[in-house]
Amino acid sequence: MTAAILNRLLVTLDVAVEAFAVCEVKRGVRLLGKPENAVSVHYVLSGELHITVEGAATLVCRAGSIVLVPPNRVQYLAADADPKDDVVAADHCTLVRDGLLLVDAADGKTGDLRVVCGMIMANVAGSFGLLDSLKFPIVADLSDLPFVRGAYAIMLDEIAEPGLGTRALVGALMKACLVPLIRRHFAQPGQQSELLKAFRNPRLGKAVSSVLDAPAATHSVASLACAAGMSRSTFAKEFVAAFQMTPMEFVAKTRLHHAAELLRSTSVPIKVIASSIGFSSRSHFSRSFREAYGTDPTNFRASMTNSALEKPSPAPEYPGVETM
Repeated sequence: MTAAILNRLLVTLDVAVEAFAVCEVKRGVRLLGKPENAVSVHYVLSGELHITVEGAATLVCRAGSIVLVPPNRVQYLAADADPKDDVVAADHCTLVRDGLLLVDAADGKTGDLRVVCGMIMANVAGSFGLLDSLKFPIVADLSDLPFVRGAYAIMLDEIAEPGLGTRALVGALMKACLVPLIRRHFAQPGQQSELLKAFRNPRLGKAVSSVLDAPAATHSVASLACAAGMSRSTFAKEFVAAFQMTPMEFVAKTRLHHAAELLRSTSVPIKVIASSIGFSSRSHFSRSFREAYGTDPTNFRASMTNSALEKPSPAPEYPGVETM
């Protein structure tokens, strides 16, 4: 699959990274993270991360690296290769300002390893978007990229003095850094992850490209199979195996992603948006949008407008977690 197709796929990365914890880990300690129904993402700010994920080999990640971990996996984070003591992350949490958690596995000091951890939650339809095919951890060292170094510097400043908006700003920077992570992952020769294999099939790439180039076109399984140069049955089977969704589910997801972007960033009437992305009626569009996003287009647009205008909300309460 060409870089151009990958870039268009990255446009459909319809996920939000929720920054939730800063981990300070000293040498000799192994931090246990319990399984979560979310894709975990770790940003190594300083030190060297030794991460072991259930079902995968230990990865060693230097400062400037980002690690994506599939959902529902036990994971261990350490600052060195031979930790002696296991510590449960949930037992060492305190709440700092703006809802960010501090996981202290360094006795109140700056850790030999400092990691910002986030979660990518599934949308209401249970999808992680581009990351649905993630089966094993992926990691990339991005310390050579000025943009990433700048983002990490801002994260460190925000963590040093957290205030209103810290969590939102760190989360936005974390999402921005996902694009170079995925781009570099795809560029690695010999990479065997399911995420990579799903998008490197050149024939499927032609079908995907036809949808991304013209989401409002009258697509069908037959027309997409023709674009891929495959029989209808073979195409449908290989598409589901690669993307964990049917071809027409992919078409619908792409259309609705475009609609969400238009609702977020423009005042174009909803009826016009529905027509422009291939829906025959506003009511059909509204039903489909609600199924995907949990709310109708009108309320979605209103919530986006209100969230941009409102001041940051107070930090949420976490039962059993001490507030600093």
